[in-house]
Amino acid sequence: MVEFFKIEEYEQAKVQRRKVLIWFFVVLAIYLGGSIGVLAWYLTLPFMSGTITTVKIVQYSITGVFVIFAFIYLGIPYKRVNKYFKTMQNMATGLRETFVGSFFEYDESVQTKEGVEFKSLVFLEWNKYKNDYYERRVLVYIEKEFPKFEKNQNVRYVTQGNRLYSYEILD
Repeated sequence: MVEFFKIEEYEQAKVQRRKVLIWFFVVLAIYLGGSIGVLAWYLTLPFMSGTITTVKIVQYSITGVFVIFAFIYLGIPYKRVNKYFKTMQNMATGLRETFVGSFFEYDESVQTKEGVEFKSLVFLEWNKYKNDYYERRVLVYIEKEFPKFEKNQNVRYVTQGNRLYSYEILD
């Protein structure tokens, strides 16, 4: 069997997620350091000082910038990396199913599952209960190349959550 999913992909996703979190916590530490500095500045001012307004404007500004950064950073890069990491974690630890089908076509249209983008392989499988063929779409990560199959080639493939895990050409 040809292993289409490799455990190294899961390890890379884990490292990528850790890097994104480290960058967020570095910015958070800078923000907290700046806030503590502004608080120290505020506490050293005399009562009813005219500089208190300046201190508040500085604190409101850095807080606003941090909140905007946090919403954008956690909403886009971290969210995407975290969903990809969870998908890789499922691929590494989830239940796998084996099927045999006849390869029909490649489908380049983008499909999103659990926040991760995929393209798909289309297989024809025999349904013994309905006595008819049906199409099964097996998902492949959009960044990866399709495995090289010829039309009507019989393939045994293993999926996890309908995502291609490994395959074997039977013909």
